[in-house]
Amino acid sequence: MKEVSPLIQKLKHLKYLDLSDNWMIKALPNSVTNLVNLQVLKLNGCYRLEELPRDVGKLINLRHLDLCMNLEYMPRGIGKLTSLQTLSCFVVAKKKSSKSEMIGGLDELRMLNELRGSLEIRVKGYEGGSCVSEFEGAKLIDKDYLQSLTVRWDPELDSDSDIDLYDKMLQSLRPNSNLQELRVEGYGGMRFPSWVLELSNLLRIRVERCRRLKHIPPLDGIPSLEELSIEGLDDLEYIDSEGVGGKGVSTFFPSLKRLEMWDCGGLKGWWKRWSRDEMNDDRDESTIEEGLRMLCFPRLSSLKIRYCPNLTSMPLFPTLDEDLYLWGTSSMPLQQTMKMTSPVSSSSFIRPLSKLKRLYIGSIDDMESVPEVWLQNLSSLQQLSIYECPRLKSLPLPDQGMHSLQKLHIADCRELKSLSESESQGMIPYLPSLQQLIIEDCSEEVSGRARGWGKEREEEWPNIKHIPDIGIDGDYIQKEGRYVKGEGLKYP
Repeated sequence: MKEVSPLIQKLKHLKYLDLSDNWMIKALPNSVTNLVNLQVLKLNGCYRLEELPRDVGKLINLRHLDLCMNLEYMPRGIGKLTSLQTLSCFVVAKKKSSKSEMIGGLDELRMLNELRGSLEIRVKGYEGGSCVSEFEGAKLIDKDYLQSLTVRWDPELDSDSDIDLYDKMLQSLRPNSNLQELRVEGYGGMRFPSWVLELSNLLRIRVERCRRLKHIPPLDGIPSLEELSIEGLDDLEYIDSEGVGGKGVSTFFPSLKRLEMWDCGGLKGWWKRWSRDEMNDDRDESTIEEGLRMLCFPRLSSLKIRYCPNLTSMPLFPTLDEDLYLWGTSSMPLQQTMKMTSPVSSSSFIRPLSKLKRLYIGSIDDMESVPEVWLQNLSSLQQLSIYECPRLKSLPLPDQGMHSLQKLHIADCRELKSLSESESQGMIPYLPSLQQLIIEDCSEEVSGRARGWGKEREEEWPNIKHIPDIGIDGDYIQKEGRYVKGEGLKYP
């Protein structure tokens, strides 16, 4: 549809109006606001729609309003819709324009205390003198049923002169303690608000593209937190720069299952106390290692770190049972975890990463070898992928085999010479579950042996007849249980 007829006002008993995904619609007729019995209005996916009807406040029975993010502003009077339970987004705009009398501020949310589900506040503009009072006027703390809150500033608003204003804006948006998910994007302040520690029911926190952020409160004390993601925090050096570390397992992220850290070029570690940069000269490496052993994620299942090259120390993560993804970072966190040993008094010690299913390693410059004892620990590993590690020379798959390994991918490791300590005797590592073997752009020694593995595989590995096409160094593909010459890699 390109437009909605003004005659729609004749449908006086209409309760449900779905106009979603009509991306040609640029405006709605004001006559829509005469549908006083309307309870649901869906406008998500209407990407050209820039404004709502000026008299939207007349829709007093409206309970659900789904909007597109491309709106330029919210109309004054939307705060009269006190029955609203769903308001997908609220756009904050500057009022100094030809439409200033039509633009509603964030304080329009004051009386909308029935809101539940998700709310995104998108800041497209603000008035330096009055925006803080309008943000405070939103009274998010009174929204008992709100489950998810996203606060997003548009990138073009970023200004070095408004750092203090950013701090005040976000501090003013303190939500109710029932909130379960918080996402902050494009925030230009240096500190995260302290009220986040009072959100005792919080399950997920995501902080993105906050380039000046230097301080995050100690989130480890939030008992319910299951997912933490930080991305694009250029100035952040420590996750918790104020904490002292050394907390017990019962109080350190007791529920955290997923952790992601992406594109944080300045990130050095978790706590200053156990950072190598902050240590005095009289503290040796063993002191640091001992301190790090005290910091352990008790329930972490998935860890993803990408482009954090200076991150050399963090709490240990031996309990991972899903994914470990390390790309463009240091191998030190992995080394520290794999060095964990059983305490003398412990009879229930589980070898680190013995439950891990998928390991992805890429663009790690400081890793020259993977000790065989590490690979022996990875007894549940189903996929091992290693890419672009220019100094990697040895990947000694254990002779006793890796019984769970289904996929082995190695690419662009040109110094890699060996995949098995017993290759010189012609032995092949025992990989009975292997379904994919892809070796690409490595040394000729490894590529040649891989071709040999492929030719002998039908006899050595019983799963051969259950495998789809497999590429080996771009030369051989498996077809109908046999290896034949092919053209490039074939991926299942």
